[in-house]
Amino acid sequence: MKRKLVDRIHDRLWSEVGQLLSSRLDITNITNAVVESSSISASMPWAHLCTAFANGNLNAQNFRRSSAVRDIVETVGAVDGRFYAKQILAWEPQWLRNSKVTKIDRWGNPIRWPGLLLGTSEAFSPTTLRYLATALWLKRQGYIKSGTRIVEIGVGFGGLASMNALVSGATTTLVDLPQVENSAMRVLTEIGLEEHARLSEGNVDFSADFVISNYAFTELNAEIQNKYFTQYIKHSAHGMIISNSSLFAASIGGRTDHDLIEWFRAEGLAVQLETSNDLLAPGDGLCGVTMIRW
Repeated sequence: MKRKLVDRIHDRLWSEVGQLLSSRLDITNITNAVVESSSISASMPWAHLCTAFANGNLNAQNFRRSSAVRDIVETVGAVDGRFYAKQILAWEPQWLRNSKVTKIDRWGNPIRWPGLLLGTSEAFSPTTLRYLATALWLKRQGYIKSGTRIVEIGVGFGGLASMNALVSGATTTLVDLPQVENSAMRVLTEIGLEEHARLSEGNVDFSADFVISNYAFTELNAEIQNKYFTQYIKHSAHGMIISNSSLFAASIGGRTDHDLIEWFRAEGLAVQLETSNDLLAPGDGLCGVTMIRW
């Protein structure tokens, strides 16, 4: 796919500004965690940062501006941010003026892109716009509404769980490394949405109306994929996986899209694979990212 020159310039600007404004939070005093190979992010600084935040050794200041977070979670570029902004403006533009969306967006002081370049009336983190667009898309598709029980595999800092709580009143079970779950729960508490989330640890009721995973499921090895399928996916009414298996399946020992589709269908799920739709951004197309949903 050939990119427009203006898009290449736009994202190059975002990259250069990001390098300039990103921060390196001090996590040197954290006890070294056991290096895990079950997922792409388990042994990276992101996991250590979550440990520090969950334990109260860090505060929210510049959390989302940290290079550790920007490498794993705060990843959406300027061009994709403009794409998500356009979708939000077409669907429910009032959310871009909502004070609670602003609160989520400003938590952790992410690098925010000018509204003039995003097509919005004010600056936003492009990653915030992805979370908001995803929550609106899920509601528009009829997957999520008030009271919907979501299981989210790979929760980041809690941004999507926050948006699903705000937009639809849904409750999310956070499924991730323990320190990531605890970090996200602290974020949700600081935002005032903790009643719409729960930790997976200690819960025996894993029933869900909807399972979602933005990239994370396809960044797991096959053993952990098996575990999560049995616990969460197999009995869910509906679900969606944004898959980057073309990038990571081979290196982590996970499954390709073809493998996942065959597996899910053999287990009785009516899954479909999409390479383009209203939620997949231009960057997804460039990286071979797909959507698997049922």
